Amino acid sequence: MKFSDEQFSELREDLKVTENSKYQLKRKILQNAHQSKKRNIKQFVWIAIAVCILFIVALPFYSPTMATIAERILPISITPSYSEGQNNPGLTSQLAELVEQEGYIYSFVGITPSPYTIEISLILKGSTLKQAKDDLAPKLTNYLYENGYDQYKLKISEGTEAPPRPKTDNTYEKVQEIVKEVFASYGYAKEADFELAGLNQTWFSNIVTLDMPDHIKESKEIVVDIKKEIESQDLDVKDIEVNTFNLDHRLQDSRWGGISSDIYNAMAGKSTYQVSGLSYKVRKGHSYVSIKTDFEKPPSEEIVKEIKVAVQDYLSLPETKEAIQDDKYTIQFLLKNGDESFIKIKN
Repeated sequence: MKFSDEQFSELREDLKVTENSKYQLKRKILQNAHQSKKRNIKQFVWIAIAVCILFIVALPFYSPTMATIAERILPISITPSYSEGQNNPGLTSQLAELVEQEGYIYSFVGITPSPYTIEISLILKGSTLKQAKDDLAPKLTNYLYENGYDQYKLKISEGTEAPPRPKTDNTYEKVQEIVKEVFASYGYAKEADFELAGLNQTWFSNIVTLDMPDHIKESKEIVVDIKKEIESQDLDVKDIEVNTFNLDHRLQDSRWGGISSDIYNAMAGKSTYQVSGLSYKVRKGHSYVSIKTDFEKPPSEEIVKEIKVAVQDYLSLPETKEAIQDDKYTIQFLLKNGDESFIKIKN
């Protein structure tokens, strides 16, 4: 994929948040009541009555601040997904592991937006779909709530085992190997570490697409040598298409794709923060990250402070600093209209 200074790398996740402040508080009360089933019945009744009285008394004076307190579950923790030598699994990986720990086999675990939905497809052996739902749904739901995710809907279905993958020739792997060896022979081993070659299959033959960093002076010689090596190995390749690109720009775009995703994913699916979309771009060496929210007006000072602290803590991590390098950046959180920011962090 090519990125120019004018291109805008965007992940748009349009959400529809329908819960108003009153509903959020009521839901939290019901949630708390659900989690207290193991308590003494008499104690539970008195607590429930007390909470209901508090709700009735406070209702006329209900404020956005109270809504914020009702919605807040856990502080934000932004974890680098690209930490070298560390395994920082995302939410889907965590849920997949939980499903396996409960003794089930899954064929698919994924997250879709609008509305936020977690889809889990199970390969059932020895149990029905209803039994699996009754067993898994409460455990998965509790796990989500314990980790601050309260906007996700859970969808569990029955899937089938994927058929074995058909055997294919290894033309692509051989082309990749040739490209790496030729680039390295010209002193560009570092560039060769990146995936520079692709393979487009046609009805009659294959076409190699070669990404050539624009700072390489021996580009023509490199292409000639690659063609010779392909012919010597008698690979099914008809032609080579060469596209030049700016390596520094692509690398910066790639690392900020990871950084922006880390920040967004830490808040996605949590009604407190109401994030609804992510976009980023790199222009003239400056990285711009925009996180859209469904806030009609700036949230409380508490939420704003919490987001700022979490982002700044994340940017201060050694792993993040290493990824950022000397990049200039601007990170902003936008109101629902998309034009006004209520948080802006830059260096």
